[in-house]
Amino acid sequence: MPEIRPLLLAVDDDPDDRERLAQELGRRYDADYQIVVEPDADAAVATLAAARGADQPIALVLAAQWMAGLNGSQLLSQVKTSSPRTKRGLLIATDDWGRKQTATAIQDAVASGCIDHFLATPRSTPDEGFHRTVTAMLQEWRTLELHEAQGSPLLSERPAFDDHGQFDLVVIGAGPAGLAAAVNGASEGLDTLVIERDQIGGQAGSSSMIRNYLGFERGVSGAELADRAYQQAWAFGTCFLVGSEVTAITCGYDHHLVHTGDGQPISARVVILAMGVAYRRLGIPALERLSGSGVFYGASPAEAKQFEGRRVAVVGAGNSAGQAALHFAKWASQVTMLVRGTSLEASMSKYLIDAIGAAHNVEVRLRTTVVDGAGDVALESVRVHDAAAGTDENLAIEGLFVMIGAAPHTGWLDDQIKRDAHGFVVAGAELIHDRLLDDWLLPRGPKPFETSFPGVFAVGDVRSRSTKRVASSVGEGAVAIRVVHEFLETREKYAALRRAPVASTPDELGDPL
Repeated sequence: MPEIRPLLLAVDDDPDDRERLAQELGRRYDADYQIVVEPDADAAVATLAAARGADQPIALVLAAQWMAGLNGSQLLSQVKTSSPRTKRGLLIATDDWGRKQTATAIQDAVASGCIDHFLATPRSTPDEGFHRTVTAMLQEWRTLELHEAQGSPLLSERPAFDDHGQFDLVVIGAGPAGLAAAVNGASEGLDTLVIERDQIGGQAGSSSMIRNYLGFERGVSGAELADRAYQQAWAFGTCFLVGSEVTAITCGYDHHLVHTGDGQPISARVVILAMGVAYRRLGIPALERLSGSGVFYGASPAEAKQFEGRRVAVVGAGNSAGQAALHFAKWASQVTMLVRGTSLEASMSKYLIDAIGAAHNVEVRLRTTVVDGAGDVALESVRVHDAAAGTDENLAIEGLFVMIGAAPHTGWLDDQIKRDAHGFVVAGAELIHDRLLDDWLLPRGPKPFETSFPGVFAVGDVRSRSTKRVASSVGEGAVAIRVVHEFLETREKYAALRRAPVASTPDELGDPL
């Protein structure tokens, strides 16, 4: 029985555009996909229903935005509901680029999460710009299908250690900061190991779309960015130990020992802490399902423009929640702050409280908690409980930003690595600022990103006072490698004074550097 080819469907009611779509898609993808080009949304819906009835995989749907009846965004919204793994692209005709209504349509589609990409209808043969986006979407779809069917064979490998597992650099955590450190470290000649307890990509890897990352004009999913970075690091020779949790670090003179729960201690000349954080979540199934599609943990300024003229809510009462509410108020028609406590004064600076009070479109609801949410494709409303009145109420909300704190993965560190009151690792000049260098071991001060123990560095979200953005975490991971090289050069000067043999157990480590 012949194998069923996945469906690649395009729909456009303009005859000329439809003809070019058929030519471009047919020439490039016909050998591996069934190419169907329909003249309107009704025909496309019927084709999709037939594919689902025949258990035919639906790889990609491309839909022109401006069509009679259902427009492209509306059709792709239905596709997301009926075939959530299918990739969805919004087609924009050449004449429609630059028009305000087109920009609004794209922004709305992005904000609602109903599209993966937007692209121009093909204008030439071949149109390589068109194919670049189509190929990227098909690759994303294939990757998801393979991961679901058989897992990721690369990520399941374990590195072949020598007797003592000796590395120049051990990076703990495989989020953006850790992966950037691995790419730069391995590419510059450091024998590098990355240890990750959960999944490659960390917190960012679960993001449905990162839209403000440099070089990805249409955005990139966290999973794709992480997968690309992983492969890049692996190609440079980085070893990965995934599914293994670090339980302790024994800091030493010539090197450190990294202990995991399932193996012998691993020796490292330098350790980079990049464990990231876990954002506290509401734990409401309906809202977890819509994460990235109107429900966000933390708040990025880049998201605000997408909610222009819409209603959003911010959950939280700290300074970060207040700052986010004021920023969203510049774009949204209404911002509602949902606060569990009885006032803002206990957790928010007065200047923010005053600014929120003066903002005409910011409402603060005290003693109010989120208990449920609704929306098929994207968030449409949240249900809140008013503890003072003892009543529940549905609020029409299209964007929910949960800012109830984040916990760093640092509970296993001992007191040699100084942390702030919230558990984030203090590093660099902040150690001096916070007066945490009473037992500093060297005649020089700490280098950027260096923790309270020489040769142990911290980058990304786990570092105290970090920016907590993907781009800044990547930058920190890259810059840290330069500092690592500087440390190793100066370390040799100090080590020459009293050289010790390489140890394989904590008792043999000797005095620290």
